[in-house]
Amino acid sequence: MESNTQGHGTIKKLRTGAVVSTLALTAFGVANGVSANETEVAVNEPATRVVAQDEVKPKVPTQADVDTAKAESEKANQDVAKQKEVVTTTEAKIATAEKTIADTTKKVEEAKTVTPEKVAEAKADADKKASELATAEKTVADADKSVSTTAEKVEDQTKLVSNAEKTATATANKVADAQKKVDSLSSTTDTTQLEKEVATLTTQVAEDTKAVATAQSNLDNGKKAQSNKDQAIKDAQTGVSSAESKLSQATTALANAKVDQSNKDKAVTSAKADLDHAKEELANTDIAVNTITLSQEYMSLLKEYLTTGKPEALSQKLKELAFKEFQKVGSVTFDNGEVYRYDLPFNSTKKDQNIKIDVNNLDYETRKEITLFAADLINQIRKQFGSAPVTVTEGSLKVAEEATKSATTGFGHDYSALNNTGKSNGVLLSELAGFKDESITTLAGLKHEIYDSIISMLYDDSHVKFGHVKQLVGIHESSEGYMQYVGLATRSTSMFPAAIHFVGTSDNVISEGSTFGKAVVSAPSTAEKVAKLQEKLSLAQSTYDNAIKASQEAKSAVQSAQTAYTNAETALANARTNLSNVVGNKVDVPALEKALADAKDKLAQDTKALQTAKESLALAKSNATDKAKALAEAKTALATAKAEKASADKALATAKGELEVLTKAHDVAVLARKSAGEDLARKREASKEASDTHTVLELALTKRNEVLKALDTELTDANAKLGVLRAELETAKEELARLEGIAEAKARGYENFKQLKAEHDAYLAEQQRLQALKDKADAIRKAGGQPKEVTDASGKVVDVVDAKSQNKPVDVATVGTKDDKTYQAPVKATNVKAEPKKQLPNTGTKETMLGLLGLGLLASLGLGYIKKDRKG
Repeated sequence: MESNTQGHGTIKKLRTGAVVSTLALTAFGVANGVSANETEVAVNEPATRVVAQDEVKPKVPTQADVDTAKAESEKANQDVAKQKEVVTTTEAKIATAEKTIADTTKKVEEAKTVTPEKVAEAKADADKKASELATAEKTVADADKSVSTTAEKVEDQTKLVSNAEKTATATANKVADAQKKVDSLSSTTDTTQLEKEVATLTTQVAEDTKAVATAQSNLDNGKKAQSNKDQAIKDAQTGVSSAESKLSQATTALANAKVDQSNKDKAVTSAKADLDHAKEELANTDIAVNTITLSQEYMSLLKEYLTTGKPEALSQKLKELAFKEFQKVGSVTFDNGEVYRYDLPFNSTKKDQNIKIDVNNLDYETRKEITLFAADLINQIRKQFGSAPVTVTEGSLKVAEEATKSATTGFGHDYSALNNTGKSNGVLLSELAGFKDESITTLAGLKHEIYDSIISMLYDDSHVKFGHVKQLVGIHESSEGYMQYVGLATRSTSMFPAAIHFVGTSDNVISEGSTFGKAVVSAPSTAEKVAKLQEKLSLAQSTYDNAIKASQEAKSAVQSAQTAYTNAETALANARTNLSNVVGNKVDVPALEKALADAKDKLAQDTKALQTAKESLALAKSNATDKAKALAEAKTALATAKAEKASADKALATAKGELEVLTKAHDVAVLARKSAGEDLARKREASKEASDTHTVLELALTKRNEVLKALDTELTDANAKLGVLRAELETAKEELARLEGIAEAKARGYENFKQLKAEHDAYLAEQQRLQALKDKADAIRKAGGQPKEVTDASGKVVDVVDAKSQNKPVDVATVGTKDDKTYQAPVKATNVKAEPKKQLPNTGTKETMLGLLGLGLLASLGLGYIKKDRKG
């Protein structure tokens, strides 16, 4: 059906032309839009035709019908949207025309009563409005420049963030790859079994060698006994004596070896304890890093402010920028333009969290630790600022403690305490101080407050003209004292549970003969601490490995001693047997010869096995050495990769923070430009109106009638235009109503088509399922079986089986239960993914399969039956 979007300029056509009607939906939801050129009646047919009842066949919509209905519905909605735009545009034109009429009417009244004074007033008003217009235009130009500048900064920073993200991703991948390499190399080759095999075979070869020697001696003695019995008896007796002496020695050696093994085992236990302790120390080494990063913009403005005499013109600008920098660090709340409170993230170690402290009684080591902690934070600032670092000395720790302990003020600086302490030590002292309105009970809490104090002094310092910042960054005049040496001490005051005093001095204010100690106090860095612990662990591991090796050697020595003892016992028994055989003429030379040959064969076999085992062990150790070297290199690469990743992550976070600030600034600039643009439009309109009014009044002063005539003509034209626009608006609204009716009808038609198509598809699928069950039942009958229905819990037939085969073992699966009965079906090897296509929605009926088939045959006569059954 054709549809048109109508507006002004088509009044006659819409009022006298096409007639549009929407027919009611048919029983099947078919919506038809009919226009004059769509309805055709055959010339030779009556306008009314009677159709026989049996000719009525419900039309089932195809997918093409559904798609067409959807397209028509979408087209109708588009027509409605276009017509709404026409209505809106016409309403806007009417508002403009009404304003023109009001303005012109006002000009007529003014022209009728014009005086030179009114002309002068109009001239002054026009000039004022022109001036305001010029100002507004400049404001817009400035706003455009600001938008452009901030957009460029956002674009540049976005590129930096993108590059930082790429770097962070690359370093993360590098860490992952390095970790994989470490993991793959960590499974070292175990040579223990090979070493054990070599040791066993070495012992066996030694025993075999002795067995060959013994067999050879026995054979020699046997031959000698046959040729010279007296000498043989003497030699045999000597052999028994020698064997008895060797057994005694072997007994002593075995006892000594067992004692040595016991001592070596104790050494292993001790070394293992030391190793476990070293591992525990390294594992418990917390690493907490807190960094302070200054933006280049803040450092530049701060340096300009501090080095040019703190000009008032820069003060507010620096304050605003400092507050923005403060917000990058953490959550900052403001009240009346000043910082009200702040919450800054802080990293602390478990060790520090567990160390309890009393701010009024810190020991020397704790004061040294917190001073070095503060010095590290200050030096991070100074390194970025390009100034000399602060140093911690024995003297700075001493004067800080003395000045703090003698301070009595509840808040602020105790100048008397500072002067007295400085005088007694021959120095001039300066101080920064932080006060906490909550108790501090742990070392972690104290370090957190030190960090907070430094950040606060760094960014919330405009109230003292950034005097604290000046000390932190290290800017100073050559003649004034500054924080070259620093010490920290703490106390509680009458007003605050905790106060932290940063006491400083410098070489140029330390008097000659001063007792101030300049011995530098330092502490190993975290990396150095970890390195020392790793060195300690390596030493403990080496000691443990050596102890294990010594223990294993001792065990081997015991085994050797045991073997020697056993061999000595055997040798003594053999010597005594030999003596008995020689004395009793029982020597069997052929048997002795065979025993020697067997001993030599065994020695040869075991020697070959030992050589093979040694070669295997040597190869395994070579592989293990190479692997250990590669593992060490991989661990170093992993550590480097992790450090690079940490640096990249930090850079990314900083870049994102700066991008967020720049984006907000750009958003503000855009809003300002929008506001300025709107104001410019208003000022331009006001200027034009004021200028027109002045022109009209000026002409009316000398040519009143001509002006009034021109204004009257303008007013008449405006009223005529308004009338046309109102008529067009009425027409456009009528057309909108018509198109909305069409769109509604098209939408209903589409939904009905879609529903009918879905119902028909489901119906056909159900018929296919029922036919398949019927075919299966017929096949069972043809095979001589007896069909039996299988139902689910709702009574729906889901399968047909052969009842005659029920007595055979069949794997079954429970389908469901209903009325205390269990419904089962044979287990089938079914493709799980394909199954949902076969299972249709449950109809809820309880008829048998044959009944369902009958219903299916009736339903096949038409959709009308199915719909009636569902309603019924």
